[in-house]
Formats: sequence, structure tokens, C-alpha cells
Amino acid sequence: MRHPHPPSETNGAEQLLFTPGPRLGWVYRDDRELSAAFPEPQPSPQAIQAEAAAEQEAAEQAWRRAWKWIGMPSALIAVMVVALEGCGQAETGRFSLSTVVAALVLCGPGLVYAGWQARRRQQWRGIDPGQQYQQALDGWSQRAAGYQDAERARLDGRPEWGSLTVPAGRTDVFGGTAAGWQALVAVHGASLLAHSPLLLIDLTGQDTASTLTALARRAGTEAATWQLPQDLGRCGLVADLSPAQLAHAVAEALHSGGPGHARTDRAVDARVLWQLASALAGSHVSPQRLAAAVRVALGYPAPEGVLSPAEQELLAKTLFPAGYRDQVMANLVRLDAVLGELAAYAATGWPARPARLTCLAISPGPRTTTTEVLTTLIAQWLTVRVTTTKENPPAVIITGADELTREHAEQLTSACQSRQVPVTLLFRHLRDAAVPLAGGGTTAFMRLGNHAEAERAAAHLGRQHSFVVSSYTATHGGTRARAYGRSGAYGTGDSPSDARAPGWPDGGLPGFHEASAGGQPPAHGANWGHTATRQRVYEYAVEPATLQNLPEYALLLADRTGATLTIRAVECDPAIVTFSAASVVRLPPPGRPGEPPAGPGPDTAGWPGPPPDDMPPAQPPEEKPPWWLRNQPPDPKH
Repeated sequence: MRHPHPPSETNGAEQLLFTPGPRLGWVYRDDRELSAAFPEPQPSPQAIQAEAAAEQEAAEQAWRRAWKWIGMPSALIAVMVVALEGCGQAETGRFSLSTVVAALVLCGPGLVYAGWQARRRQQWRGIDPGQQYQQALDGWSQRAAGYQDAERARLDGRPEWGSLTVPAGRTDVFGGTAAGWQALVAVHGASLLAHSPLLLIDLTGQDTASTLTALARRAGTEAATWQLPQDLGRCGLVADLSPAQLAHAVAEALHSGGPGHARTDRAVDARVLWQLASALAGSHVSPQRLAAAVRVALGYPAPEGVLSPAEQELLAKTLFPAGYRDQVMANLVRLDAVLGELAAYAATGWPARPARLTCLAISPGPRTTTTEVLTTLIAQWLTVRVTTTKENPPAVIITGADELTREHAEQLTSACQSRQVPVTLLFRHLRDAAVPLAGGGTTAFMRLGNHAEAERAAAHLGRQHSFVVSSYTATHGGTRARAYGRSGAYGTGDSPSDARAPGWPDGGLPGFHEASAGGQPPAHGANWGHTATRQRVYEYAVEPATLQNLPEYALLLADRTGATLTIRAVECDPAIVTFSAASVVRLPPPGRPGEPPAGPGPDTAGWPGPPPDDMPPAQPPEEKPPWWLRNQPPDPKH
């Protein structure tokens, strides 16, 4: 059915989904990765105790030296001066003030210094190392808290979710659920629609385009959805093919996936179809007219008004000689069985103006011969359209590409690549014809329930790689809490862990290695009113069991753009765009914590404005006390 342009009803966040760039979803990066650690080390009780003991010993030694070399000689000199003064006073009978002043000048400083050292020794003896450690720890904690507040203020407002775009070529996605595909098609399709028209072919019968079409209509984008085979005529699937192209397309559809010995029958069917199409006057050969021509060639009357009397005369008498007709009778019967059912759905041709978003969807229900023929017919029609059209073809997304044969899928993708048409194939399984296609372009994996398929995916990814998925996606189908995660890579082997936080809901997911955990207060308000929390460091190892238990909205992208294979965890829930910390452009490169990015690079493409300043807050220089106070004991009262 066709839908006119409705008034725009999307909110600002949803409208961001229609930002150009072949986007598969978002990658999450905790802003703590950009935060510089507090540079001052935490006080150590052992170090403080050792320092206090050393200071006490130094004070003891200083007092002993002061008394031995300064205090005692000064006291002896004072005694001698007093004694001499006493003798002089006895002879003269008068007290000499100058002698007393001289004694004080000579002996007073030494005695005072010795007394100060004695008092300092006594103070150090009264110091409690435990109390000093607690004071040092309290001061360190206050400085660390102030530093962390400054770091949070500096990083406030930086995006934590960045867009993950792929090259505008071929993208293959293996595995996934219906809900996961709806989310991925919505995010990926909206980004493609922002650049060009989009043709979405849904071969699953599960309406994987519903979320995208709803978003497009709310955004004011014209969308047309055709259910096949009911809308075969109204969508005009084969209306613009030439007679020869239609003949070959139908022959390919009849013999799709057939063994090698069926090549002769396919060639004969194509020849018979071409002869029947050539016998019809004009260039317009619809499935209705072609099915009527087969009926007449078999000796049956044509439906009224479909063929002209001249066409019926040619088909019934002179088109096929008697001996030739007997040879191709089996082919005519086969063509009648298939084309008769297709013709029942044929009506008017292609709409006058295609929609910007066009969806051709196989109707729900059991697979029949008609739907199997239609699947191949769609692939053949699309290959011809991409190859022969002079206009820029639309971008293509095919969900349920398992229904295509390997040959038809390769022909279609080759045609799209030669015309630089973005094409995305979503395979439900990694088996049969899909296995040789893995690695032909950008490759991603969603949940693969079958263990054998998960093993193939793990072998493709490499089992020594690790990746991180935010706990928001991991819990989306359970508690649906807004929870995020980050990881420092520990590899995929068994490693010790420091568990300080609850595990995953419902017993956890197999394949996770818990490295360390912690929490912070609620960080982001959820668009649906859900609780927003953060959980740190949960790590996947790319093992078959892990691939079998991936969250619905998570996919692993095998990035081979660099020298080595990199596994990127991508999250394709459209609701992420509503987060206040989400961005539709890539995250800037983190560089080293606390430092600005090294410079513009491929990861900063599209980043608006200059990179933000990542330098940590400047620390004031350490103020040293005067030299005469550097060895002073701490005041026990503080």
C-alpha cells in the first residue's frame, strides 16, 4: 500500500536517526576512560610508621649531638664564667654586669639550641603513627575528591555513545532475532534514507521493516509497502522488464538451486518463454499475458481481453511446429503451473512515482512454490534493474537473504558493487549458501542460537579476541534498566577476578569473564522513565557459547580496515539516540587518559567543532616549608 507524506511527528531525538552515514548502531565508551587518575599516591601506614620511627631516631641523635657538642660545653663555660665572676666579686666586692652579658652571649645560644632539641625529641616520642596516618588519609581523600569533582565537571556533557558507521558498500549480518532485525533495519535504514532512496526486500514473512516504516512516516518520508504475492501487479515488480529479461528471470526462478543436470531444462524453458514473449504484440509483457500465451500454446482458450485474436492465432497454430510442440510439451506444462498462480495476482503496473522508501515483503505464512519463485524473481529483477538502469539505483537491504541461492546472491552483490550501490544482506543462519559469503564485505554477527553456526562465527572472528558490550543492551530484554559497562582487556583465558558487584540478571550470561566491578550514582535519565545505572567491566570472550547468548540488540562487527582484525561491539537499539549522552557522529579518539586527542584522524570524521580539552586540572606547585621548619614534628593536636 502507498502512503502520502504525513506531517512530521518525530521528536528531535528520532529525527537524528536520519543523519547521513551507513550506521549500524552505537559503540559505548565510559567517560572514565578519558579521566586522568589522581596523581598523588594514597598514604601508606607502613611508610608513615617508618617515617615516624626515622624521625624519632633522628631527633634522638640530634639531641645527643647538640648536648654533647653544644649544650654541655656551653653549660661548662657558663659554670666557669659564673665561678670566675664569683671569685672577682669576692676580691672587689662589686658585681660585673659586662661579664654576665658576655656569659649569656657565649653560652645562651648553645643552651637554648640544646633545650630546643630536647623538646623536639620529647615531641617525637609523643607522636602516634596511627593518628598521623589517619590525618594524612583524610587530607588525601579531600584532595582526591576535589580532583574527581573537577574531572567530572571537565568531562560533563561529552558523548558516551558514538555512531558506528561502515563503508558504503556491501554489509553482511549473520544471525539475530526478529526484534533485533527490526532495530537494526530501523537504525541502518534511516541512515541510508538520509542519503538516497531505499529499497527494502523482506523475505522473512516477519515484517522486519515495521519500525523503519513507522519512523519514516513520522519523519515525513513517503513509504510504500507491498505484500507479495498479493500486490505483485500493483507493485509492478516485472512491469519494466523487456520480454527477453522477463523470460530469463522466470526461467531462473523456476530452476533456482537446481542440480547441474537441470541446466538443459532451464535453457529450454528460457527459450520457450522468449518465443512466447516475442509472439505477443508490443513491448509490454506482463505475467498475465505470458500465462495466457502458455495456456493458448497448450490448446486452452485465453482469458477474455488478455490476448488479441492475432496473437491467439499465432500461438495456437504457427509459433511451434507440431514436432517441436511435442518436445516442449513438458516445459509448457511446468510454465503453466507456475505462471498461472503468479498471473492470478497480476493487476496494474508500477506506480507512476516510486516512494523514497519502498518495501517488498513476502506475506506471512508457510513457504509455497509461489513464494519461492517470487524470491528468486525479486533477486533477478533487482539484478537487472541495478545493472541496466541509467539513474542512480537506491540503496538495498535484504532481510532473510538465506532464501537466495549463492549464485543469485553473488550476482546481485556484484551488480550492486559495480554500480557503488550500498547493499546489506541479513542472514538468519550461518550455514549452506551463507557460509561462503562470509567475509565478502563488512561482516557482523548477531545472536546465533545453533552451536555449529556459532562455532563457524567464532572461527571467523578469531578466538583470541575479546570485546565489550554495555550492560544496557545485555539487560534490555530482562530488567530493561539503563546500565552501561566498560572493560580493560584481560584476554580470553582463565584469569583471576575481583568480584565486588552483583552479576548479570537471571544468573548471568555464559561466556562472560568478570574482571572488576564498581558502581556510580544514576547517570542518565531514560527516555521511557527507566532507571539509569552504570556497571563496570564485564567482558565477553568470543566463544561459541557467548555468540549463542548475545543480547538481541548487540552485534559484533569484524573490522579488518587495520593491520589486524578488531572486534567492535555495536548496539543497535534505536532508543539509544534518545540518551542525553548519545551522538550520531563518531566518538573522538581517546588518546591517553587526561590528554587531548593526538590530532584529527579517521575516528574523528564528522566531529563537530574542535576536540574538547582533555587536559587534567592544573595542580599547584608543592609549597615547601622554610628550612628551619622542615624537620618539625607534626602537631599532635591536629
